[in-house]
Amino acid sequence: MNNKLIALAVSVSVTAALATPLVASAGVQSKWFGYSQLTLESLSEKTATGSAPAQDGIRFGADRVRIGYKIKDGKVFGKLQVDFNKSGQDQGGFNEIIKDAEGGYKFSDAASVKLGQYKTPVGMDFNRSGKKLDITKRGMEKKLVLERSQGIMLSGRRIAGGVGYDLFYGNAAARSSAVTGSSTDLGNNSSYAARVSYDMGRLMHVELSTGKSSVDGGTDYKVTDFGLGYKRGPMSAQFEYITGKGAQNNAAAKEKVWFLHFGYQFSRKFEGVVRYYDAKDSDNNLKLSNTYIGANLFLGSNKTNGRLQLNYVIAGGDGVNSTNTYGDNVSGNGGGVAKGYTDDAILVQYQVSF
Repeated sequence: MNNKLIALAVSVSVTAALATPLVASAGVQSKWFGYSQLTLESLSEKTATGSAPAQDGIRFGADRVRIGYKIKDGKVFGKLQVDFNKSGQDQGGFNEIIKDAEGGYKFSDAASVKLGQYKTPVGMDFNRSGKKLDITKRGMEKKLVLERSQGIMLSGRRIAGGVGYDLFYGNAAARSSAVTGSSTDLGNNSSYAARVSYDMGRLMHVELSTGKSSVDGGTDYKVTDFGLGYKRGPMSAQFEYITGKGAQNNAAAKEKVWFLHFGYQFSRKFEGVVRYYDAKDSDNNLKLSNTYIGANLFLGSNKTNGRLQLNYVIAGGDGVNSTNTYGDNVSGNGGGVAKGYTDDAILVQYQVSF
């Protein structure tokens, strides 16, 4: 595995060295990017159960260690992004180190098409870049989306002012935590997703999306998501609601997650945020909530380089102080797919990017 990682790193470095002068001479627009998210975390471990080890000490690690490349040649575009923080296992036809590998053609604002692997168009917060998140972690709804997959997608933006759309069809959503039994049978299974959105400049964004991933001889997974974002001056607010049915080949499974977010930027260098998550697993009749209280400090020249995020997470619901907790740092609500903290947690993340 280490040899694979070394080979991939060398390949990326060599490509960078060769591509930069070539694209410059050809007049092709190109851009390298990368970022690392270094973490310090501590859990209260109020309810560690069974044989689960105590994890109430300080732990250091990383959420993402990524490098990528974007290219544009007229109406032709492409992107490659890899994450060296992954173990390198094969996942849904691609090695999990590869996050995005796409190429496309833009006919106009109303129609562009792309092939490859990328995020499916379900989930508002999920489709936000990992280096632009308002809190340190992807939220509880992330496990219910279709994740990244390989396929074809037709998209359009700025239609009739601010209307947008995405239509996706591809392989089964093998990378999704809600989908099982499909990663080794991609030929017989497939997924599709559709999203419609409306943007009122930077003031407001609203979207509605739905998707499905089939499981050969089993239960298809279906998901629906609604998202709303609002920003005016230093204030920002978000709301998202997602429901998934048939997760992990369980016909009785039905989960719902919603969150409400509020942020206020007190100065160019400091933003305060509060986000409340609520998850319900109807199959097990259990609930789990997480409340994030956070501060974002922008220590660099922009909001992504030198960003320091501090989060305190308050856990509540049936997964806390009960036998339903797994006793792990990021646990499920008693067996459901949606993941959240079942213990209070302190999360610190420092991001450097270019």
